[in-house]
Amino acid sequence: MLRLATEAGYMRAPVPVTTTDLLKLAGLTLVLIDHYGLFFDPNADWWRVVGRGAAPVFFFLIGFARTRTVPWMWIVLGAILTALDAFVSDGLEDVSLNILFNFALIRLVSPWIERHVLERRWGLPALAILCVALIPLAGLLLEYGASGWLWALVGFAAREALVSRDVHIRRMRNMVATIALSAYVVSESIDFEFDALQTGALFGLMAALTAAFLHFRRVDAPGSFPAPLSRSVHWIGRRSLEIYAVSLFIMQALGYALEIGVDEDEES
Repeated sequence: MLRLATEAGYMRAPVPVTTTDLLKLAGLTLVLIDHYGLFFDPNADWWRVVGRGAAPVFFFLIGFARTRTVPWMWIVLGAILTALDAFVSDGLEDVSLNILFNFALIRLVSPWIERHVLERRWGLPALAILCVALIPLAGLLLEYGASGWLWALVGFAAREALVSRDVHIRRMRNMVATIALSAYVVSESIDFEFDALQTGALFGLMAALTAAFLHFRRVDAPGSFPAPLSRSVHWIGRRSLEIYAVSLFIMQALGYALEIGVDEDEES
């Protein structure tokens, strides 16, 4: 019986799927939806509405994690994607540093936040308010700019609430999450000119994600997975940002090539 279960691939994998793996898989799915709308169906705003949930997932995980090193691959891939964006854009005024640079900057600043901001009673909410004020400016330099930092701060606060029984920490976490949710929905709705229905849908999506963030625990995923699926999901979770970068490069290059082809057909 044990042999049959092993051959069927339903025994628990040596490295089980975690909730982090599942959250990254959800984030990558939202990334593909967002980039499909951006490069292949730009006139349909609903792709972008749903896709707005992608970046907060990864910013949250950057803040939630305790890892503070910056992988060199982030810098290489970020530079390549920024260069590609500059190449296919009409002008540099709409080009900002790729989101991977923003992730790297958060990693570099995280020790300072832990030493000087988390120790202050209202440090994180105050920093969140400062990020809201910086949204218009920071977005010109970094992809997702200070909006992304808001979700990283939610990650910081959620992690602190897990290890502390202090009621104040939970209140601080909820306050940061409320600031992030409100500012993100407003800023993204303005930037993309969403109508009232789309803004309401975006709020619903982000409210659900925010609730998931506040209750997030890094544990083994519930239920069992077939071994091949378990290994695949685990690998995707470990390589999520590389997968994001490769998929973005392919989709942006392909979208640009298709646009050039359409323009040539119209001219002929």
